[in-house]
Amino acid sequence: MRLVIDPTRCHGHGTCAQLLDEYIRLDKWHYPIVAKQKVSVSHADLLRRAAQLCPELAISIVDE
Repeated sequence: MRLVIDPTRCHGHGTCAQLLDEYIRLDKWHYPIVAKQKVSVSHADLLRRAAQLCPELAISIVDE
């Protein structure tokens, strides 16, 4: 699984970084920076939850 954030949809709410702090950090404007794109299968449920909770629906999950 891979984590992808669409920068054109993101408005910098930071919800994703709160839920996925192991994978996402925020820049000084509170926009996400993906630290690790490959997601452990054990974190799949958390990734799906973060994607659903994103107010702008900017998070995508790509199966590899």
